[in-house]
Amino acid sequence: MTLSSIRTPSGMYTIAPFDHRGSLATSLGLDLKTAAGKKTLTQLKMLFMQNFSPYCSGVLVDPEYGFPAIEYKTDRCGLILTLESSGYSDEKTDVPVLMQNWGVEAVKNNYAVAKLLVYYHPQEANAQQKRKLVMELGDSCRRQGVAFLVEPVLFSLNQKVEMTLPEFQEAQLQTCQEFQPHCDILKLQYPGDALGCATITAELDVPWILLSRGLHYDDFKEALNVSLENGCKGFAAGRSVWQEIAEHKNEDGSLNMVAVQQFLETTAIERIKELIAMTEAAA
Repeated sequence: MTLSSIRTPSGMYTIAPFDHRGSLATSLGLDLKTAAGKKTLTQLKMLFMQNFSPYCSGVLVDPEYGFPAIEYKTDRCGLILTLESSGYSDEKTDVPVLMQNWGVEAVKNNYAVAKLLVYYHPQEANAQQKRKLVMELGDSCRRQGVAFLVEPVLFSLNQKVEMTLPEFQEAQLQTCQEFQPHCDILKLQYPGDALGCATITAELDVPWILLSRGLHYDDFKEALNVSLENGCKGFAAGRSVWQEIAEHKNEDGSLNMVAVQQFLETTAIERIKELIAMTEAAA
């Protein structure tokens, strides 16, 4: 599917991502080695789909646990399916592992846009291998007529020291330059300030949208506002919208799905509507 399938009529992108697997299960205390843990995670993704797809231009889901949720998607909402496996090493320097028995052709057969998450730094040892993977997947997507969304998440080469803002912005700009020839849209961390956003926008020939990376909702809203004012074309907001669901537990520690559903139908929906209104106002 093309980008038009996940875009609003005004040309913006309002995406609800819930392709989280291992990280989400950990935060919720779910054991994905058990049938109960897998079932709960799938049920949660169904709730996400039912609540967010009526409002968003697109949803991002994984085929591993989220496939059953697709039947609850509204027709007017586009679909993005992830390519990478959730279980690859926590070492951000490792080249992403793709899901087995899955790929661009399967994404196409489900009338979806393809997505790849890649942890990246232009100066890391595996940078060339990661660029090669993005290039190969981009070529495959073009042959299949499938739009390709790339999510490069930057990390510091020194695990003990965070990058300074200038270091981050320089690395992010170089990453965008390297990846944009091979994708149709980039899903990016907040560039840090208005100038950083404007610089990215000026450099890119493809649209970029802001990912939340677990920012507190108010912080993400502020970052989105600055980004939209400087050329960003929308958002992919997951945990910033719904991360408090982890607080809704039963006495035995299991997830209280009734309370989760109530949270999604009230607070989460109010947040997503607010983000959508901000994005459309910037169109």
